Amino acid sequence: MYLTFTNEAKQRLARYVDDSKKMLMDYDDGVGPFSAIGNCSLDDNFKLIFVDKDRNFKDFDAHFDSNLGPIYYKGYTKPQFDEQMTVRFNPNVFTMPLTTPKGTLTDDIEVVDLSNGNYESTTMNQTHDC
Repeated sequence: MYLTFTNEAKQRLARYVDDSKKMLMDYDDGVGPFSAIGNCSLDDNFKLIFVDKDRNFKDFDAHFDSNLGPIYYKGYTKPQFDEQMTVRFNPNVFTMPLTTPKGTLTDDIEVVDLSNGNYESTTMNQTHDC
């Protein structure tokens, strides 16, 4: 699998990308530290999460390459992805769709920066109402 970020998407993410961080692609299925109960709308929801490079999350046990570096994901969610994926930035509506040659996986990837130890301050560790 390979994920290509367009130049516009790379510019949009530039403030998050650096050598001290790694990227996780979380498919919001209710499993893992970033998904308390899953996505309430039952839509496909993906989060691109930036974490400290030395942090390990046991659920993120597989990775694929991208033109921004390796991206870790929960291995059992591989069927949710495609062999060739692209993230674009739509400046008209400020969204970042994740697409494949077959269609759209999600209309907008949520971007979350949890580097510098911000893991405990997130609401992702708590249940929430829809």
